[in-house]
Amino acid sequence: MRWIPIATDRIQFIGTGKVAEVAEYVELSNNERKRSGNQAKDLDSGMPMWVCDVMVFDPEAARAEVVGVKVAALDQPQTTMGQPVNFHNLRALGYVLNGANRVSYTFRADGLDQGHQKAGDKAA
Repeated sequence: MRWIPIATDRIQFIGTGKVAEVAEYVELSNNERKRSGNQAKDLDSGMPMWVCDVMVFDPEAARAEVVGVKVAALDQPQTTMGQPVNFHNLRALGYVLNGANRVSYTFRADGLDQGHQKAGDKAA
């Protein structure tokens, strides 16, 4: 599968203030996966991985949705509850869990800015 780029100029994300370490998993000899107790590292950069929970702001949707976006960074990224968050190179990867009959998505970004720019606004 391949990563699908997301047009961040057409959607707005609102910070929840919630950011956590991404857990590292190891594969056991019986092919099960288990948390190692360590923080996951980005395979390309070796930097620690974080997951930032943000609300997807869509005025046309009937309900709000919160998604976790994974970001590699030396220091824990910060978001402020209720403030817009701008992601750099945001992309999604669809997958199906073993035994599940539905598609799920994981989101990744190269970085983020906490800002006040709204979707559709042009950066100065």
